[in-house]
Amino acid sequence: METQKRKRNISYGRIVILVTLALTSLSSCKSSHVSVPSPDGNLTLSLSQEKDNIFLSIDYKGERLISPSPIGFEFEEGPFGASIKMSKGKLERITDEYDMPVGKASHIHSVSNQRIVSLTAPDGRKVDILLRTFNDGVAFRYLFPAQDGISQLQIRSELLELHPTGDPILKAMYLPNVACSHEAPYTTRRLSEHNEGKTADMPVLLSYNSGKHLALTEAMVLDYAGMQLNIENSTLKGRLTPRVDNPELSVVADLPHRSPWRVFLVSDRAGALLESTILTTLCDPCKETDLTWLRPGKSTWMWWNGYQTSPEAKKGDITTINFNISKEYIDFCAQNGIDYHSITGILKPNGQEVVWYYNEDRSPGSPGSNDSTTELYPGFDLAAICNYAKQQGVEMRVWVHWLPLSKDIEGTFRKFQALGIRGMMVDFMDRDDQEMMDFQKRVLELAMKYHLHIQFHGTSKPSGLQRTYPCEFTRENTLNYEVYKWDYDRRMGADHDLNMPFTRCLAGPADYHLGGFSAVPMDSFRVNTMRPNVTSTRCHMLGMYVVLESALQLVADAPANYKDQPGLEFIREVPTVWDETRVPLAEVDEYVVVARRKGNEWYVGAIGNHSARDITLPLDFLGDGAYTMELYTDAEDTDTNPNHLNKTTQKVQKSDTIPIHLGAAGGFAACLSP
Repeated sequence: METQKRKRNISYGRIVILVTLALTSLSSCKSSHVSVPSPDGNLTLSLSQEKDNIFLSIDYKGERLISPSPIGFEFEEGPFGASIKMSKGKLERITDEYDMPVGKASHIHSVSNQRIVSLTAPDGRKVDILLRTFNDGVAFRYLFPAQDGISQLQIRSELLELHPTGDPILKAMYLPNVACSHEAPYTTRRLSEHNEGKTADMPVLLSYNSGKHLALTEAMVLDYAGMQLNIENSTLKGRLTPRVDNPELSVVADLPHRSPWRVFLVSDRAGALLESTILTTLCDPCKETDLTWLRPGKSTWMWWNGYQTSPEAKKGDITTINFNISKEYIDFCAQNGIDYHSITGILKPNGQEVVWYYNEDRSPGSPGSNDSTTELYPGFDLAAICNYAKQQGVEMRVWVHWLPLSKDIEGTFRKFQALGIRGMMVDFMDRDDQEMMDFQKRVLELAMKYHLHIQFHGTSKPSGLQRTYPCEFTRENTLNYEVYKWDYDRRMGADHDLNMPFTRCLAGPADYHLGGFSAVPMDSFRVNTMRPNVTSTRCHMLGMYVVLESALQLVADAPANYKDQPGLEFIREVPTVWDETRVPLAEVDEYVVVARRKGNEWYVGAIGNHSARDITLPLDFLGDGAYTMELYTDAEDTDTNPNHLNKTTQKVQKSDTIPIHLGAAGGFAACLSP
């Protein structure tokens, strides 16, 4: 009779990595190292073993950016073991070629070098480290293979203690605690000057005195907890979010298993970080072959503007009130080529806003125990609104709180599909522990099945999963323009917007409540929850539609606020998915210019900080031949009238350079057609 093997959990281990330029054979000796150079030879990721520890380091163009930094794990049971053997594996060239139906590029060609380093404890337990180096970044992840006597992986914490060299400038979003919406201002100062003990969300940006930049984030966060960074003694220490059911653990999973990728984007050109496609390249391909049902586009968002509409539309019972409000927005969509109308909530005859599904008359952010996303609020006729939208050629989408949705995701999606609803915002998750990430995975899997798109709000950063689940159109994970409705300390504005391309946008699609057409100078700003103002110029607001990558862009102001307004024609025409992305000009904290191609047309958007400036735009990203450029620029009086703009049309070619003035809190937008 065969003896049953005792099953145990992987126990505590500490692993470390160092970067060197030489490729050295490894053995079971106590001091060894291995390197993975980039295809162009400029960037190197290295691991080193010193006694029983493993260290990581990164070198770029002759400069060490990350000095030897310990990596590893604390598992549920005892140490991984002393006398770990480290074998270097074979260096391989990896070529990835794939199409993206949503994102910054429709076709991606990626080349990298890869090596698997195996760690073996004296008792035979194994952990592999997969290393990848691209020309514009490096990444590593852990592989936990199936092995005799081990049934389950239980991780208390993951060790990632980064030691940047030379006290670079760190741009980071502080988080108040683990359970939060991941929405906060950014702090920019020398690493040594950041507040001790603060926790930063990823991505973070490190800018070195030499002009080099390194951004840190993670890719393919699936079946795992999210990671944040603690700032201590000029180091960045990774911290996994603990589980809710057992805070002593962060990850519990069956073997074999994989960690997310720890990703470092590296360049001496800030704009190159925004062009990178590393995160999607590191994610698994989509399993679905027919994605013709995906429809990226733009959508109304009547919650932001306080359900503004004509007075007569707000008279009557629940059915009449909400049908008439939606009708006005649907008509606006049909007239202006806006793809979607969103149901965010409903108004009762007394003016109270409640959610559209069955609830206990609570505010949208505080669901009751009996809330149900498969039942409508009494008196609300969603089918009538959906039918009217269909007649006008407009698609429908809805807002939901994650908690009532979690009770019956598939039942809810089945009803959505029957009504003709094409997508939704899922809101208020406010966590990135393993349970919440598993919930999001379930939402995405079922959204693919029922042909729905997803917009996550009140949630953690994206991690490249729009390749695996292209139904994930966008995520929030930032202070966005909704804050204009209640912001008393004026955290929003051009300076905050300009943090996005160099931090949050590096992780993937970023959702803002774009389209505010009621701008006022900052010193005239007053909080208005029902008819919010914005504090950047009209051209800055137009430029954001190009600067931000998002397959679903919101047109959040009221229809009446767009009527006969200059710039609306740009919003009508600008795409939300792209064939190619270039960043011809960028200076951290000052301004950024992003050029994106769709077919034969190029769209260019720029945003600047609080200072006015003159820039010169090179058009060398264009193809051969002549182009017609429609250019929207800040008017001369935007300091007092930020809604004013100049629109010009001219013939250009790729050898041209265009002088452009950006006003304070300004920007520009352009469309270039052959």
